[in-house]
Amino acid sequence: MYHGFIDVPPLSYYEFGNVWTGSLLGDFNYKIEPHSKDEPPVLAAYYWYGEKCFEMSECENFIEGFSEAGYQRIIDKLNEKIKAYRNGLYGLDS
Repeated sequence: MYHGFIDVPPLSYYEFGNVWTGSLLGDFNYKIEPHSKDEPPVLAAYYWYGEKCFEMSECENFIEGFSEAGYQRIIDKLNEKIKAYRNGLYGLDS
């Protein structure tokens, strides 16, 4: 399901420990994974640039609570990062 620029499954997908990765614009990559054993449980989002895989790249990340609100904040933050990257890549102002 698309949310802004990114395609991500619903929050229930992560309840089973599933991880989601995606990319766009050729070299903007992202990964969302649940950390259900943390107390309280959280969702972690990572993003990186380039053609290398997650394990071979330097990533930025942010963490939100495992809830609908936290899930939406993850989506919003990833969309902000993608928009900024896209604007820089293509010289756009908005």
